[in-house]
Amino acid sequence: MKILKILDWPSKRFYGETHHFYRWKKNLLEHDLKVEFYYDHADKGLRGADYLLLHSRYFADGWQNIHTRSSKNEDELIAYLTEMKRTAGRLIWFDAADSSGSSDFPIISFVDVFMKKQRLKNLDYYTVSNKVNDLRIWLNTISDDQKTTFVPCPEAELHKIKLGWNIGFNDYRYFGYKMSRLSNYLSYRVYPTHLSTYDKDRRYDLAFRGTIHKDNGNRNMISYQRNHVLSLFDRLNLQIASGGNVSKARYWKELRASKLSISPFGWGEICYRDFETFISGSVLIKPLMNHLETYPNLFIENETYVPVNWNLEELEARLEHMAAHYDDYKHIAKNGQEKFFKAINDSEDFIKTFKQNIE
Repeated sequence: MKILKILDWPSKRFYGETHHFYRWKKNLLEHDLKVEFYYDHADKGLRGADYLLLHSRYFADGWQNIHTRSSKNEDELIAYLTEMKRTAGRLIWFDAADSSGSSDFPIISFVDVFMKKQRLKNLDYYTVSNKVNDLRIWLNTISDDQKTTFVPCPEAELHKIKLGWNIGFNDYRYFGYKMSRLSNYLSYRVYPTHLSTYDKDRRYDLAFRGTIHKDNGNRNMISYQRNHVLSLFDRLNLQIASGGNVSKARYWKELRASKLSISPFGWGEICYRDFETFISGSVLIKPLMNHLETYPNLFIENETYVPVNWNLEELEARLEHMAAHYDDYKHIAKNGQEKFFKAINDSEDFIKTFKQNIE
């Protein structure tokens, strides 16, 4: 029996990125992996683990936030990592960044495993000077002085970058705010994920809510793709559920009543909307994902989602065609939903994959 200790992100420990570790705690134990959760980095109980996994967002108030990062809190974090590495068999840094890029490479030499929610297929990209590559690979279309910089990964440390898991394992069941604390403990047999039948009648062609953010026409802004999507709505002759924020209940109701759902890149490539779309039985439309690896891999071109180029230039015509020929795309919604449902209920595959990637 080996022990995995997790320093979790306290504010998101319910229904968040470690949800499946709580959910499958007994399953993990059956595979000789005992999981313990901690919420204070100074807790002496964290010492002496076979595996110690540190959720990067635990440090979001200090070094992990690039806006508050300093030489002082970097030195403090490195000292902490050095100390904990002496007490753990394997020290694992779970980089919870939204994108396939990373700003956490300055600490990679102080850990044994550097796990990412999504990893670039071309690992060499991580080693190239930030004068060439943007942190977010899809934004490499503008001049160097506008790039989001990152510290490259030393080539000798590349082997540490392992595939972790994405937010597909989060808990997407509907909870009221006060009920959310039951997330990690309420059995899926008692309260399962509610899937909408993909082939039911749908009143909307498209559901996409949001507001345009000012970006001065700069394609390197996080909001560029979302702004582009929103800018099309006045020209499209479609039934669209759009506008500003609405209640959670209304958001789900609209998505479940929509034929199509767009999920552009933002801070990262993978978004909650991806999995909400699978649950809702809508057809997912998304910028090409063939540059990365992720687990579970639910992004298969023209099988579980309809791809568009990163510049979204063909999106308007694609939306009009798909809405007019919706029956030709229903199978994609069906495939996406079935693969999602299988993945989030397959503890055996997750445990096998996770154990392989922490060694």
